[in-house]
Amino acid sequence: MQIGFCAKIDRIGEIAAAGYDYIELPVSAAAAWTEEEFARNLDILRAAKLPAPAFNVLFPGDIALLSPDTKDEAITNYLHLALSRAQAMGGKTVVFGSGKSRMRPEEVSYDAAFRRLTDVTRLIGDAAAKHGITIVIEPLNRSETNMINSVAEGACLRAAANHPNVQLLADYFHIAKEGHDPADLARLGGIAHCHIATLEGRQAPLQADEGFTKLFAAMKQTGYQGLVSVEGRCDDLPKDGPVTVALLKGLWNEA
Repeated sequence: MQIGFCAKIDRIGEIAAAGYDYIELPVSAAAAWTEEEFARNLDILRAAKLPAPAFNVLFPGDIALLSPDTKDEAITNYLHLALSRAQAMGGKTVVFGSGKSRMRPEEVSYDAAFRRLTDVTRLIGDAAAKHGITIVIEPLNRSETNMINSVAEGACLRAAANHPNVQLLADYFHIAKEGHDPADLARLGGIAHCHIATLEGRQAPLQADEGFTKLFAAMKQTGYQGLVSVEGRCDDLPKDGPVTVALLKGLWNEA
């Protein structure tokens, strides 16, 4: 099992030194770089010798995916830039969380919003296929978005989109925040990527938790072969990073 850490590229040295296997970068930040910044950060990534197989934050908050005013062309143009940069940096998996971007406007019914989100997800899948990337839908808790708030709803969106380049993610923090059972993953047919953080304080884990064990056991039951990214606060990576890495690898082996 490979354990990574979600952060911006300015923390890559700390992450490598802490013993993480990879960095998960925000693709929306990469899309906002100038060409000069992109070239410089690509050099930083290569020099650090820490891979970036996964990216998160697919869309910036100012792209309102479910607004009637947002056209498909604008979405696909953005995706071409964002995903081409992720691909150039070694990305194979990109997380579709972006809670603000996928918010349902008040004037749009849930049914209409879900149909539009399904169409947008197919657009994302088509763009991802051109760059050899798998998109993973990230269910988020209700304080962050009003669309796709459970792994079950994420599985429904995956099924509705029915695209080979669109799969599903499970994030322990969001599962626990919504009071859902991690064991439900097995019933839903598994996932292709995983985020993890503590419920209290959304921290990088430093001690065992029954919920982590349930999550890993369900993932193993479905034959999970993906990555596990820590998406939580860690103020002292040199000190706490090795503890988190050892803890999660140990829990995985024991699950």
